[in-house]
Amino acid sequence: MSITETLKDAATYAALRTKLAWLTHKVHAHGQTVTLLGSDINDAAEQMLDASETMKALAVDDETTSEFADAALTMTGVKDAAGAYTSAADSASAAADDAKTTTESDHGGIADAVATSPVEMAAAGFYVQS
Repeated sequence: MSITETLKDAATYAALRTKLAWLTHKVHAHGQTVTLLGSDINDAAEQMLDASETMKALAVDDETTSEFADAALTMTGVKDAAGAYTSAADSASAAADDAKTTTESDHGGIADAVATSPVEMAAAGFYVQS
């Protein structure tokens, strides 16, 4: 489900707040996953490079040693891409937090007033300003 479809389903302020909280949580969770994977890839790249250097010291053939070094180089590139993705995910997380905060600060008082009002709200058309 796309974000647009998710927000279209939020017909009330309470539903919108719930959806924004869920989306914010998802953005943060995905960002943490990417950060963890980037770290794991970096560790693996370092181990591959260490293995390559150890093989050189043990006089293992150049082709095998080079394959390990190339794998480490590729993994380092993947780690760098994961770093860029993590940075973008951090920006998305901050934007999601801002959207949630703005929604709550701009409209929270209205929701609280409606929730604590001793009378029922009128039909939506009553509140339309022409």
